[in-house]
Amino acid sequence: MDKAEREKLLYRRQYLYGPKIDGFPTWKHVRMPNGYALVVHPELDVTEHKGKPCALVLLGYLLDPDGPEKSNADILADLAAGTPATDDILRALDNYGGRYVLFIFNGADEIVVNDAGGLRSVYFYRAGEGGIWLAPQPGLIAPKFNLKYSAEAEAFLHSETILKYQEPWWPGTSSPYTGIEHMLPNHALNLKTGEVKRFWPREHIVHYSPQKGAQESTRILRGVMQAAYHRFKMAMALTGGYDSRIVFAASKSFIKDLNAYTMIHTRLTEQSNDIQLARRLAEYAGIPYKTVDCKQPMTSDFEDLYTHNIDKAYQSYGTVVYGRFKNLEQDRVVIKSVVNEICRCFYYRTGVYPFNITIDYLCHVSKLGHDPLVQKYFTKWAEDACIVDELGYKLMDFFYWENRNANWQAMSQLEFDLAHEEFTPFANRKMLSIVLGVNHKYRCMPKNTFQRMMVDASWPELSQFPYNPGQKLIKKPWYEGPWMTAGRWIKYRLLKKR
Repeated sequence: MDKAEREKLLYRRQYLYGPKIDGFPTWKHVRMPNGYALVVHPELDVTEHKGKPCALVLLGYLLDPDGPEKSNADILADLAAGTPATDDILRALDNYGGRYVLFIFNGADEIVVNDAGGLRSVYFYRAGEGGIWLAPQPGLIAPKFNLKYSAEAEAFLHSETILKYQEPWWPGTSSPYTGIEHMLPNHALNLKTGEVKRFWPREHIVHYSPQKGAQESTRILRGVMQAAYHRFKMAMALTGGYDSRIVFAASKSFIKDLNAYTMIHTRLTEQSNDIQLARRLAEYAGIPYKTVDCKQPMTSDFEDLYTHNIDKAYQSYGTVVYGRFKNLEQDRVVIKSVVNEICRCFYYRTGVYPFNITIDYLCHVSKLGHDPLVQKYFTKWAEDACIVDELGYKLMDFFYWENRNANWQAMSQLEFDLAHEEFTPFANRKMLSIVLGVNHKYRCMPKNTFQRMMVDASWPELSQFPYNPGQKLIKKPWYEGPWMTAGRWIKYRLLKKR
């Protein structure tokens, strides 16, 4: 890899925002409406709407399920039409999919938000007189201010739990560096003050029957997929699980134009059930399929690039990123069927919901341990998230959404930006709110009834293929039922410590 190629790939699809930015001669330079500077890697799309009083700057892409032919510029024009209030823009964003960071300059308001999954990350640093700085990862900000890892971050990284954890993630809004914070999804950052406020959920949850929920959620999903089909040349990551099957089914109308693949890494082999089933699904649909070998070590050139691309505290998938970079066509946008774990009762998989959720409980189920940093940031998150319970949503669904998904999954996608742009069709607040409105007993293991209904709503013939063949399923204990649930409720309500 020569110097020019390395420069082209370094910080691929990343950005930096601040009062004044020097360097980055090959990147796109944007003068923001508030006078700040924004520099953007050449392969990350930038779209501007220069209206008054509402100006918008988009990094990445927005997708309209009700207008799949619309471009980024069209959608920004829709958002800014009719001199809307900023709250109206945020409300309208609930309907859109995509992976994006959106700067909103509307009258006196100056804020930034990101997609529903938080998959285009925003880390920020308040530099006092030096203003506010933003980037998709803290490693782009820290060197400019000679910031070091905080003592609590060092202790967290060297804790026994994390040293054993193969895929650790940072809790809540934390980062390794003193002063650099992470903006979580469903929140907006004030670019004047540096204050972060939650803007969603804003209304009480609407409950749906499984049938109605499947119909409504898959209607949106099919629209999002159709919009992506208008924009991108796509490759679908296909497995034997529920989430990729739901997306596969929602792509039925244009399935012949997709390619499918499965990455072979860790314990997977060509003979694994996951691989064999993915191949059968692709053959049934009549589309190209291949496996991508992600077990080969990185070349020295690529390893040097990878280690400099994001901060070392977030590096987990080097060989896998290299395998996809080397073996999958570079002109493809990768469909990644994640985020739906939010709706699959990830932290109460058999549907047995905890009545008493404490910070110690969150530390335990997250598998991050009871480190002081973990307790501090989970406490901060829980205080901010109390509105979730009040509006009828389940706190543990949002715990996965705004902690594990927004940290572990979002940073994974930034790592893979070095190989390909990624698209996650489940990152849509309206769709997620519908699915979360379905009783969790239909969304949980071992039957995953609702997920099967989502597949059937788009392509019922796919029900002939098994789900997760050969995988040992977590089963609900025989004694779990309404009487046990009632007993827990009585114990919690009458005997809990106040």
